Amino acid sequence: MEMGIKGRVSLVTGAGRGIGAAIAKALGAEGSTVAVCDKDPTPAQQVVAEIEASGGKALAVSVDVADVEAVRRCVADVTKAMGPVEILVNNAGFSLDGPLTEMTEQQWDHVVDVCLKGSWAFAQAVAPTMIERRRGRIVNIASRAHLGENKKSNYCAAKAGVIGLTNALAIELGRHDITVNAVAPGLIRTERVLGLRYYDDIDRRAKLSTPIQRPGMPEDIAAAVLFLASEHAGFVTGETLHVTGGRYSST
Repeated sequence: MEMGIKGRVSLVTGAGRGIGAAIAKALGAEGSTVAVCDKDPTPAQQVVAEIEASGGKALAVSVDVADVEAVRRCVADVTKAMGPVEILVNNAGFSLDGPLTEMTEQQWDHVVDVCLKGSWAFAQAVAPTMIERRRGRIVNIASRAHLGENKKSNYCAAKAGVIGLTNALAIELGRHDITVNAVAPGLIRTERVLGLRYYDDIDRRAKLSTPIQRPGMPEDIAAAVLFLASEHAGFVTGETLHVTGGRYSST
């Protein structure tokens, strides 16, 4: 099925590994020209090499999403090299877990800055051109954690904020034919998750409360993003699509 993505310029943050890499490669496979953005340039360049090896077009860009001026420069550089960004996927994010009574201000600020402020900054940077051209797709990667998780107050608050941002921008930008949606993944088997020292415990708990009894994979999230970025989702905005295998509880 033709997705209407071919020839579009897309920008994916946190695209060097895991979910972001899967999204970038899926967009590239559909014929989008992809800006693979990551703070670490080495894995971003590897993703670009994989996209190009499959016949696609991509560009690696190093950027700290929490630095608003760096975000603006990134979008300007991508626009100059590839053309106006028509699909933005705000995927960059990470967690620094800890009990409320022990969490530092730095832990709080760093997670909120990357997960929430970074999404706002990139949306702000691409919006003027999208408004001028009267077309655009913004997909924000939230998390099932917006419903609450133990010892993740910073991450849960940030991801809940991403959903609030999504809803607000959908209302503000809809009249310009720009859609804004979110995808909320459950437990996805990325390299980072598999490397967590307490992975076995969270995997066990997830299996107990997930109706679909198989691991969630980065490609599952990429498939959801592809739909929301496609022409088929032109009347879908302000939505949060949970891709969790049916798991909603934190137990």
